[in-house]
Amino acid sequence: MTRTAPEKPSQTILTSFSPSPEIDDPDLTLHKLSGVLLVASILGLTCTDAHAWETQLDEDGILIQSRLTSGAKYQEFRAQAKIDATVAQAIALLKDTSACSQWLFRCKESHVIRELSTTERIFYQVTSLPFPAKSRDSIFHAAITFEGLSSVRVTMSSMPDEIPQTKHIRVWEAFGTYILEPTSENKLRVTWQQYVDPGGALPAWLVNSMLTDLPFKSLRAFRELVQQSPYRDARLAYGPDGTPTGINFTGTQD
Repeated sequence: MTRTAPEKPSQTILTSFSPSPEIDDPDLTLHKLSGVLLVASILGLTCTDAHAWETQLDEDGILIQSRLTSGAKYQEFRAQAKIDATVAQAIALLKDTSACSQWLFRCKESHVIRELSTTERIFYQVTSLPFPAKSRDSIFHAAITFEGLSSVRVTMSSMPDEIPQTKHIRVWEAFGTYILEPTSENKLRVTWQQYVDPGGALPAWLVNSMLTDLPFKSLRAFRELVQQSPYRDARLAYGPDGTPTGINFTGTQD
């Protein structure tokens, strides 16, 4: 998994997430992920039963890897890319629910369910799949932790019982992490790690075979959109002690 980070006060923002594209299913299978596994996975704690990462695609500056962890039905993916953007720009785009369909592969809609604080949200998202597949909906809690003065870790965990069932198939197990790290080349390294159980009766081999398109197409669109207004005008905001507390916007917007 991702490396373990020291404990720091966390602040939360909305991020966008989409289950991997799958094909049809008739029944909703309810799964509850162990709290211990969920927390350990989100925080990047070591999982001794995890298989080694296997490269699925290394193209156009985007590296996609996947692996299976002990007890998991499906594989998780890890995607990495260096983009021409700042941490603040990336946070601004991740926070913008209205932009979900513009970069996140197969995202149909997304909106905030509840603001828990100025930096903490629970959000809803619908992912459309090709016919005859049924669409999925997800409810997530998203949190951001500023690690030092420049790096950021965004964690997401599913909250499937937050709202009643809809016409979509509910995603019951999902968690992920975005790590945003400035590099010495004045670029931003984005590492996105994700696990999702899409529910229903989808075979594992089918879901696992589609874990490449989601992060690849998403990151490729993300690095283009993040350079546009208003995201390009985002800047980190700092507290009295000089540590980052969020973002604000400067300059003109198109």
